[in-house]
Amino acid sequence: MMKEQEFVAQRSKDWDRLQQLLHRAETSLKGLRGDELVEFSRLHRRVSGDLAAVRTQGTNPSLLAFLNDLVARSAAVLYAHPRKAIFAAARDLALDAARAVRRRSSFILFAIGVTVLFGAAAWLLTAADPRFVDVAVPPDFRDSLEHWKTGQFEDTPIEGSIAGTAFYIFNNTIATILVAAGGMTFGLSALYALFQNGVILGVFLHEVQGAGALGHFITGVVPHGVTELGGVFVGAGGGFTLAWAMINPGRKSIAASLRDAGKDAALLIAMGIIMIWIAAPIEAWFSFQASVPAAAKQAVAILTFILWMVFFSLAGRGEADASQQ
Repeated sequence: MMKEQEFVAQRSKDWDRLQQLLHRAETSLKGLRGDELVEFSRLHRRVSGDLAAVRTQGTNPSLLAFLNDLVARSAAVLYAHPRKAIFAAARDLALDAARAVRRRSSFILFAIGVTVLFGAAAWLLTAADPRFVDVAVPPDFRDSLEHWKTGQFEDTPIEGSIAGTAFYIFNNTIATILVAAGGMTFGLSALYALFQNGVILGVFLHEVQGAGALGHFITGVVPHGVTELGGVFVGAGGGFTLAWAMINPGRKSIAASLRDAGKDAALLIAMGIIMIWIAAPIEAWFSFQASVPAAAKQAVAILTFILWMVFFSLAGRGEADASQQ
């Protein structure tokens, strides 16, 4: 190898040029023109060769450290994974969630079935003995039930709608998390939460029907209820996914089974919470407003139901739905 001074004098021009391009490229490769990007790649390869030569024949540790740093930085720029824009990342997560819903649909349908079953039982028990209302409906729900039986809405002022949105987001998010957390109790806490929801819903439906306000109740609940209850069921599906991974790990260890089911469970729980957040402003600003026609509320309910069904049925279907059952 030539003397070090001659080597540095001959090669330093490339090193300086690579540093100039690197200064711009480390912010973003978009800072380089097409011809500069080609030049950057070529210089990276040349300087990598210089580093190899210095490692094998050189004796100057400062030069070795300089070239090593230059090659490492340029390689990091050239081979870095492109960062996704926030909207692209959100889109990919949404598609992953839709695929998870399809893969774990049996658990979501189970959550719906449990709620319907307990709701129907509560209806029948209330019809058989009106005193069941006092047992099934918590005290803080009594005033709400009596108000629904009047068949009247009242317009909520802006400040009330703002406060209502915050309350519904917080309260319903906690409820969804508690249902989803049933996975850690082998599904028992999720079953209990769905039991409570089903019983209260069944009693309310029976009582408002007896007061002649069933149509009023359904019209007031469905605009946000399609999304809100959907979020609860999807979140519960995440909890049951984890519970089943523990109950039936197959030939895997429980830890391995939980690890394999964990991604789908997390996607379902996150999707459930997002649906709760979407439902909250609809509930606070739209569903209970007396000035909003019943037909508009029904139309919103139908539209949101169709949109959710289309999303969960078709989103991301062009790519393989890898089964993780």
